[in-house]
Amino acid sequence: AVVKALKTFDSHVIAWSPRGLQRWLTDTFGAFKGEAYDSLIEALSTPGISGNETTSLPGQKAVYEFLFFYHQSNGGKPKLMYGKIALLNDGIRILILSAHNAERSTL
Repeated sequence: AVVKALKTFDSHVIAWSPRGLQRWLTDTFGAFKGEAYDSLIEALSTPGISGNETTSLPGQKAVYEFLFFYHQSNGGKPKLMYGKIALLNDGIRILILSAHNAERSTL
């Protein structure tokens, strides 16, 4: 459901927490949201990806944290990033809570 939502690139389906968006923009030097979606789709479509379920807030069906690589559009070395996404109760919309530089190499 999360990958399906990300593939829409639709702001009616994909929301960002204010802090999550700010950290993404800061850590990627202003990369477009679509670049985040591409990197998240790639990571979440990788067989065997693992993450941790975290505490859901009201209105959220499930929340997972995971590590992913951001492939910079300038062809630079991929950056290890930390992601955290909530699937909302409708099972269709998502909220990106975090997409920023990983502070460590494991969860």
